[in-house]
Amino acid sequence: MSKSTVLRRSVEAALLLLAAANPAIARDKVVVYTGIYEEPFVKALKEEFTRQTEIDVEMLIIPANGTLIARVRTEKDRPRADVIADTTIDFIQSLNKDGLILPYKAKAETPEFIQRGYADPDGYWHGWFAMAPMIFWNTDRYAADASLKGVQPPTSWDALLDPAFKGKVIVPNPQTTAMGSVMVMTQIFRLGEAPAWDYMKKLNGNVAQYTSSASLPVALVERGEGTIGVGWSSDVLGATLGRKQRISFALPQDDAISVWVAGIVKGGPNPDGARKFIDFLQSDAVQAASVKLGYRLPISPNVAPPEGVPPLSTVRAVKYDLDWAAQNVDRVRKQWAKETNN
Repeated sequence: MSKSTVLRRSVEAALLLLAAANPAIARDKVVVYTGIYEEPFVKALKEEFTRQTEIDVEMLIIPANGTLIARVRTEKDRPRADVIADTTIDFIQSLNKDGLILPYKAKAETPEFIQRGYADPDGYWHGWFAMAPMIFWNTDRYAADASLKGVQPPTSWDALLDPAFKGKVIVPNPQTTAMGSVMVMTQIFRLGEAPAWDYMKKLNGNVAQYTSSASLPVALVERGEGTIGVGWSSDVLGATLGRKQRISFALPQDDAISVWVAGIVKGGPNPDGARKFIDFLQSDAVQAASVKLGYRLPISPNVAPPEGVPPLSTVRAVKYDLDWAAQNVDRVRKQWAKETNN
């Protein structure tokens, strides 16, 4: 074999190794920070977006919203992410105030879509699924409890105050969980503050336990260690539809519909890819996958909600004032502790 042939083959081998080690050179890439942890859902998102656009997706899972937002702030001088895929509106608003979010008018964001509170009129945040507090109960334990014979399961906030439920309700602690805080705020926004404190004092008489995590009421009721609970819809539906547990649930009227949103990181490496990813998240196909793989509530009217859940358009939502909630959350938590002796 001649020296020229050996050299040529060496060069070819080196190029092949380089291409294998650096696949991003071959095509575009979008980097996404997300709190979504369900591997089948993450895998489906990545594969489908790449199939549609020929753009690779790198999804970095950061479970805590506070950590995710802090990372974006830390990287502000040299952003690594293109998209924040799921967070709450108040977190995106705080980043926008710091000039870290790029506006975009997404394809799905019609005037009606925006009017429903699913997207920012100025294009800084883009809703693509929702969660809401749910009331739920262990059907076997409920039926076996002689003291509940003839008592209808609670399907509204006010129904939770029935004296028959004394010592039977498990609720996330408002001092340690966002879910607990949202529940208290929901009562304030639907009743007014003074009546809300009266409500929370009455509910306290029925509460068996305030849990340190938002998902723990579901686990306890699922195991039969509690009868009734309050929790995020995704956790409750994960138990009923995902794990086929004997749990029934209700999405009450006058509820807090929490829209989870995405945003484009200003100065990110691929703003064009980021815009395509936002449109992708709001597509009906992704909404349907979110229902099936993550038990989330769709905001598209074209996508059916999870089994047994009414469409969000039929649920009367409280007017949840995010700014007021953010400014008053510490005071409200302290007041809750005082009113309930916790």
